[in-house]
Amino acid sequence: MTLIVVETTVERPFTAEGLQDADRRVMPCLEARDAKWRYSLLSSDWQRMICTFEAPDAESVRESYRKGGVEFSKIWVAQIIAPEGGSPVWNEPFLKVFEGTYLGGFSDEQWQEANRLILPCYAQLNVEWIRSYMSFNRTRIVCELNAPDAEVIRESHRKFGIPFDRVWSAQLLKP
Repeated sequence: MTLIVVETTVERPFTAEGLQDADRRVMPCLEARDAKWRYSLLSSDWQRMICTFEAPDAESVRESYRKGGVEFSKIWVAQIIAPEGGSPVWNEPFLKVFEGTYLGGFSDEQWQEANRLILPCYAQLNVEWIRSYMSFNRTRIVCELNAPDAEVIRESHRKFGIPFDRVWSAQLLKP
């Protein structure tokens, strides 16, 4: 199976009823294509959501969303990058999402250097890196973190010149 990330950004916030309706429409399509929902991260303003799936391929998830009439912004194949020694667990009151787009790709050397700089800074600020998802072309990164607030993550990245698109507080949605 392949790990798939679905990103959705909406102008008007999602509603609980709207999310339940979307689930009812897309889940049978996903099951028919042998895709399994792992979990989702919903922004605190309810305008951004990242969903993760195990599926035969990205097209299976894309077709399921389209057939179910469920909105999405991006769908991509990902690889998981986790901290050495195991990942911390989600601490939902402190759960944050970091997103970055790197048009030239993020090389192994750049990733190692960014981690060499940022992880000690995170440790001093009580930020725990849970895991990251990196697109296969290495242009998209989504990181899950436990942090006291989103601003400490932004400040850390600015300090070392590591660009990012956004950092937001998240709510965990599980099957």
